[in-house]
Amino acid sequence: MSSKQSGDIVEQIVLYLKTILEISFTLFQFSELAGGELLDLLNTVIYKIDDSQPEKIGTEKIEATVERISEFLRIMKYEFPVDPEEWDVRFSNADKDLIYPVLNWLLSDFENMKKRAYKARYSEEIPIPEEIKANNTVSELIGELHELQERFEAVLQEYDEIGGTNVDELKKTQQALEADKARLATKISGFKRKLAKVPNLEEMLKWTSKLREASDRELKLNEELQQLIQAKHDLEVRQHTALENTKNVKKHMEEKLNFLRNELSNLQNAGKTSSDDKGIAIPQQQVAAARKRLDQKRRQLADMQKAHQEAEEQLKEKQENGAIEVPSPTQFAAYVRNLKTKNENYKELQATLAQARKELAVMMRTEEIVEQQAKKTKGEISRIEHERGVGGFREARAQLEKVSATKADLDDMKGKTLEEMSTISKEIQRNIQARQSELKPLVAKLQDIRKKKAAVESKYLQSKQRYQNAVSEYDTVCMELDEESKKLRGEIGTYQSKYHNVAQMLAGLDRTLKRVREEQTATETGNPVSKTIKTYAKYFQKASHELKKETKALKEQKKTIGNQTEANQKQLEAFQSLRRLLQVKLECTKIAKQKKEDELKQDENERRNPDEIIDIL
Repeated sequence: MSSKQSGDIVEQIVLYLKTILEISFTLFQFSELAGGELLDLLNTVIYKIDDSQPEKIGTEKIEATVERISEFLRIMKYEFPVDPEEWDVRFSNADKDLIYPVLNWLLSDFENMKKRAYKARYSEEIPIPEEIKANNTVSELIGELHELQERFEAVLQEYDEIGGTNVDELKKTQQALEADKARLATKISGFKRKLAKVPNLEEMLKWTSKLREASDRELKLNEELQQLIQAKHDLEVRQHTALENTKNVKKHMEEKLNFLRNELSNLQNAGKTSSDDKGIAIPQQQVAAARKRLDQKRRQLADMQKAHQEAEEQLKEKQENGAIEVPSPTQFAAYVRNLKTKNENYKELQATLAQARKELAVMMRTEEIVEQQAKKTKGEISRIEHERGVGGFREARAQLEKVSATKADLDDMKGKTLEEMSTISKEIQRNIQARQSELKPLVAKLQDIRKKKAAVESKYLQSKQRYQNAVSEYDTVCMELDEESKKLRGEIGTYQSKYHNVAQMLAGLDRTLKRVREEQTATETGNPVSKTIKTYAKYFQKASHELKKETKALKEQKKTIGNQTEANQKQLEAFQSLRRLLQVKLECTKIAKQKKEDELKQDENERRNPDEIIDIL
């Protein structure tokens, strides 16, 4: 990665950290991060994405940290730029060329990374060996796990869709549904009015309710049939997976058997064909290796038997303490009876389902027959109407009945409306009369108060006019006096400034005259003006000469400083580079010292516990 690319990535990471996680770094501070600090920062970012990860590394070993972060990146579908071994080595050393791209990749799409981590927590495949998959219980659990994962993805997708739904659209949909509800209510009321005039209504409602019950029963039976079909399909899928797993196990065992047979035949051929010591040495080595493996397996078997015995003892202790309840024979027999009862209920429900299907077929056939008879009756009536020249009589009659019902409803509504209007108008008139009778004394009082108000208002206007005239006269007088005072103050300031200027000029002339007299007496008599000044001419010449010397020295100093600035800057940069190199060297020394201490501790542990190394091997 070039230096320009690295600088761009660092700028992006610093910006992402400030805007997303509110972690502020300068470019120099971030570039100075190394080793444990850089890994801590990466671990903090991962914790913000997936809170199931540890918040801080703490006392976790570097190998465990590298393994955990690498597994997290693998689950998040990160494309590793190097081989796994090289990745582990460079990542444990906190290589910036590896960590910077990881930070940039995680922070560039932070919200999507959080969703991906949450989804991967429940959708990640669990690696299971083929031998374990052959077990029926395990295969069923794996199938249930896949079903749950599919349901989880469907629910998550539905949640995302609901989260992106617009509230305004939902409100519009709700309003449309309410309007539909109102329209349906009006239609239902119309149907009720129509049905009130239909003869044999109770019998029709009875048959309609029976038909609805039959249709509901049909729907339930169809749902149960679909559930049975789905259960049959699931059983077929599980049976298929179990057969495939059995085939895989059988094939694996056959391959292993063939391999062992080939190995045995090779050993037998080698024993027959070799007559010298060199030919016998190879089978002996293989026999020794086989014996060694056999001993290892025996030791493992003994350890497993010991662990099994310890587990049985713990189980007995927990049973004695009452921590674990093992079903008694009576409880197990009751459980078996319960299963038999459920099986009998299932068979009874199956018989009921078959009977309901038969009844449904009969009802459907009866419905078809009734519909055919109704069609025939309608056709016969229409034929008779056309023969007698009154075609469409029934339709016209139905329309007339509909119009008459509508007209009757409208008349009822008009009558009710007129009655309500007359009642409201009478109530309004009564309220007006009562209000007038209540307001008469108040109106009389109001008229008296208005007369008083007019008299007071006229007095107020006269007084207001007099007050305004007085105020205007006062304002004019004040303005004149202000102008005169401003003029006088200006003249006073002018005269004072002139006075001070003249006084200063006189004082300067007096000082000059005094110096001239002192200079004259000093030149004539030879006596100095003061202890430090003989004459003013010599004093001013000496001061001028000193100022010229100081000016010349300052110019030379400026020239020298200008020539030495570039060299001093280079020296400062060299000292800064040397300081950084020394810091890096110090960190490398600390890391090497820590690694050496860890290796010494590991060697010491291996010398103390050689049995653990044998168990690991």
